[in-house]
Amino acid sequence: MLKAIYHFITKPYLLSTSEDKRKIIGLHIVLFLGLLYSLTDFTISISGYNLNECIPGDVSIMAITIVGLYCLRNARPQCAVNTAFLIPFVVYFFFISSQYSILPIKNALPYTVWSLIPGFLFILLLSNKTGQKLLINYAVSIITVCFHLYKADRFGDATGIYWPTDELILNPLLIITIAFTVTFLISTNYELVLKELRNQVETTDYQINNTVKSFQQGVLLMRIIKDEMNTPIGLKVIKTNPAFQRMFKINPREIHNTDADVIFPKVFRNSFDWNNHYLQSKTKQRTEVFVEHLDKWFDVYVLNPGSDQIASIFYDTTSHNETIKELGDSRRRYKVLLEAIPDIFFIIDKDGIYMDFVIKESELIQINADDIIGNSIFEVGFSEKMSRKIFQCIQDAISRDTIETIEYALDVKKGTAMFEMRIARLDDNSVISIARDITKRKIAEIRLEEAKHKAEEADQLKSAFLANISHEIRTPMNAIIGFSKMIGSSDFDLEEKNKFIDIIVSNGKLLMEMINDMISLSKIESKQVYVKEGFCKVNDLMVDLYREYSFDLTSKPIRLKLNNQNANPKFGVVTDKQLLTEILKKLLDNAVKFTNEGEIEFGYQMDGKERLQFFVRDTGIGIDEAQIIRIFERFHQLDNKTTRKYEGTGLGLAIAQHYASLLGGPIEVNSEIEKGSRFYFSIPFKNGEGTLQVVR
Repeated sequence: MLKAIYHFITKPYLLSTSEDKRKIIGLHIVLFLGLLYSLTDFTISISGYNLNECIPGDVSIMAITIVGLYCLRNARPQCAVNTAFLIPFVVYFFFISSQYSILPIKNALPYTVWSLIPGFLFILLLSNKTGQKLLINYAVSIITVCFHLYKADRFGDATGIYWPTDELILNPLLIITIAFTVTFLISTNYELVLKELRNQVETTDYQINNTVKSFQQGVLLMRIIKDEMNTPIGLKVIKTNPAFQRMFKINPREIHNTDADVIFPKVFRNSFDWNNHYLQSKTKQRTEVFVEHLDKWFDVYVLNPGSDQIASIFYDTTSHNETIKELGDSRRRYKVLLEAIPDIFFIIDKDGIYMDFVIKESELIQINADDIIGNSIFEVGFSEKMSRKIFQCIQDAISRDTIETIEYALDVKKGTAMFEMRIARLDDNSVISIARDITKRKIAEIRLEEAKHKAEEADQLKSAFLANISHEIRTPMNAIIGFSKMIGSSDFDLEEKNKFIDIIVSNGKLLMEMINDMISLSKIESKQVYVKEGFCKVNDLMVDLYREYSFDLTSKPIRLKLNNQNANPKFGVVTDKQLLTEILKKLLDNAVKFTNEGEIEFGYQMDGKERLQFFVRDTGIGIDEAQIIRIFERFHQLDNKTTRKYEGTGLGLAIAQHYASLLGGPIEVNSEIEKGSRFYFSIPFKNGEGTLQVVR
């Protein structure tokens, strides 16, 4: 806001110094305050609230200030200063006129004197030709005081130095003379100092101009063009030096005092965005540009010698850049040659001090020359034991002329790398050390060993699985065949035959479950298991499972407990009901299988607002911590021996884990030996319904 007002006031003027700007601002402030005062006093006077009203005096102040402001808006500041000569008219109406004076004329003489003195200060502070105007104002003020003395019939009192009454200490004419003398002396001294400073500035400018002209670098001086809001909108070229004119092959008459938007396209031809570089960039003091039509590179520096000026210096760096380019090309050639050798080369003297090295650039290891050259092998990061071993190999290589080999690990930026160091004698006082990164080879060896171990383990699992599956199939098949024959025998009554039928059905279910697991595994292997989403009423599903497993556990000392967080019958979620049911059945089968007595609890609960968690908890044998990470592997069982206490194929948990991942959350487990296990997983609570719980 203040910047906008400042720009509005100073816009009509071509101001070159801050002193001129200060005077213009001061004139506006003084005249505006005078106008404001006169309007206020005039309003109070015509309203009848002012006992000492002087409407002609108020009108005269308004007229003087309006004339001054009019002169200012027409870029005539000295005309505005000349309004100080009209102050006697204001003094006349307020203190001299027998008709309008607000005080008795004889008693108002001090007010006349003190009303005229500000005119001297006004001229001293705001005028350019101060001495001449102070003389005029002095003459006008003396005439005004003499006229007042005449009207007050007090010329006789003005013959002495001191005033005979208590109204003033000194003669009013003497007071005016003193005011004039003081301001005139100040003005004269100021003009002399200002003249001396101007001479110094001219001398300095002359020296600077001569220095700039002799520059081998191009210099461009510009003035910033601003709008009403004091915002930079463009540039105008003020001057350039001969070096700039030679660099860009431009005539000074073409470029001086020309808008940048007009001449720069010809000079630079869009080599860089000059508006952004000169006007918008606040921090970038240097930039590198390539002038295509000249085929030259320049470093462009920006200086701000004044608030509205920009100086730009152009350094021709073409030859420098060409040298750098040639060195870069040469360096790239040697780099290609070195990169063909996947090794690091060191020259080490017999005392273990690094003398030189060569290394290709790598993300794995980066070596700073200052950290290596001149340092000992005991100071570059090797352990004490490794450093002594390397030192001994250096001595052996020099004395025996042999090649010594050492393998060592080194911490690098991305972890730990393995290196093989070969040390060979270079001369009597030094060796060459060739360090080769063997990390990939070592990793390959480790992975090969792990793959071999996994293959052997998989073969064992497969053998165990085949032995177990043959056992698991034969057992129910033998039961089915045997009891089927016994049903046909007449040696058993109806009750016994019904028991045989139950055994046949139970073993048939067991056999069917094994076949289903194999089919499910086949579908998983062939990626034919798809999620078919639909709305699933969770409470109905959980109740069905509870009824099914409650019936199966009637013959075991195990209590089945259902724990549903939400009893609302409509509570449900959009998911694949079949996969969800299979997961819960697998987890319940697992709990039943490994729980001899105690309790099995299953149910669900909300996990935050976005997920629904299902769980199965048992008080069975528990799982060892080392086995927990493997129980979801295919064919893996807690007891992989061919003669096992617990039957099964080892596929149930693997299948359940795959289904749970498809629904949006893996199965996790917490377990303690002899205390039981808790399996749980969560699915997204997608389009859930019935979240309002029934409160009993």
